[in-house]
Amino acid sequence: MQKIFTTQLMGLMNNTLDEFLMEDAARLFSQALVGEGSVYVYGKEEMAAVTAEALYGKEKLANVKPLFVNGKMAELYPADRVLLLSRESSDDEMLAVAKKIAEQSIPIVALTSTHIEGKQWTDYVDIHLALAVTNSLVPTDEGDRIGYPASLLALYTYFCLFLLISEIVSEYD
Repeated sequence: MQKIFTTQLMGLMNNTLDEFLMEDAARLFSQALVGEGSVYVYGKEEMAAVTAEALYGKEKLANVKPLFVNGKMAELYPADRVLLLSRESSDDEMLAVAKKIAEQSIPIVALTSTHIEGKQWTDYVDIHLALAVTNSLVPTDEGDRIGYPASLLALYTYFCLFLLISEIVSEYD
């Protein structure tokens, strides 16, 4: 099972990320970090792993802050940027959050693992990084599948963004 999971995961890692969208997202975040802005991050459910890494990881960027503290959304300014992450692009809570941020004309980068029909919160973002993880990866003897790697791919995507941002920001130091 482990070999199947690893092989499938590596395939997703190699085919998921759009190089141009990643560079656009990194530039968008870098604008805030070299200027007077901050990058706010909110990951829902398993995507909170990215929030934890961005805020508390060994290597973190300066001026990255949680979007919500004690259930209250941070006050955002025009120079700020927001990273929103959720499993589904049709999440009602994320729809309300994205709408509120978009109404303030704050640039948003979205990362989702699945696309489900209906009203998409990602319609309100500037850049959407879609992981396109539709199923768990490993078949079981009963015919089901297990091993849904959304948080792993989200972390991988975050680290790729981190590396791009670090490279851009270093040019301004």
